[in-house]
Amino acid sequence: MQESASVTVLDGTDILYVARVPITRVMSVDITLGTRFPAYPTAMGRVLLAGLPEPERDRLLTDSAPRALTPHTVIDPADLARILRQVAADGHAVIDEELEEGLRSVAVPLRNPAGRTVAALNVAQHSGDTPLEATRDALLPALRDAAAAIEADVAIADRFGTVRYP
Repeated sequence: MQESASVTVLDGTDILYVARVPITRVMSVDITLGTRFPAYPTAMGRVLLAGLPEPERDRLLTDSAPRALTPHTVIDPADLARILRQVAADGHAVIDEELEEGLRSVAVPLRNPAGRTVAALNVAQHSGDTPLEATRDALLPALRDAAAAIEADVAIADRFGTVRYP
C-alpha cells in the first residue's frame, strides 16, 4: 500500500494530527503535525467520537455546529449520531468526499491497554473510480494490522509508565 498514513487525537471538536507518514506525489495535501480539522466530517474524527460515551459524543457534536464542507458532508445531528453508533459497532469509519471533494479515508481506533480509544489511524486517498466498498476492503486489513501492532507496543511501554494519554 503506497498511501499516506496519519494518527490523530481528539482535541475538543477537532482532530489534531500527531503523526504522519506522507508519500510524495506530484499533487499532495499539505498536512503536517499540528494540522487540525473538524472531527465530524473525517474518518478519524468519527472513530474518535464513536469511542466516547454517548452523552459526551452528543455534546461535542452540538458544540461543533456541523456545516457542509462539500455537497457530501453529513451535517444532520440525527444522521451523525446514527453514523457514530455504526462506527462504534464496526470498529472503523469510512468517509467519501465529506471533508474535501475527491478525498476518501478509512480509519480505525487506537486503544490504550484499558480498551479506551485514545487516537485514530487512517489512510486517505483520492476517491477516483474505485467503489467505496472496494477501497474499504483493500485498506481495512492493513489498517487493523498496523493498529494492533501499535497497540501492542503501547501496552509494553504502558507497563513502564512512560505513556501519557490524551
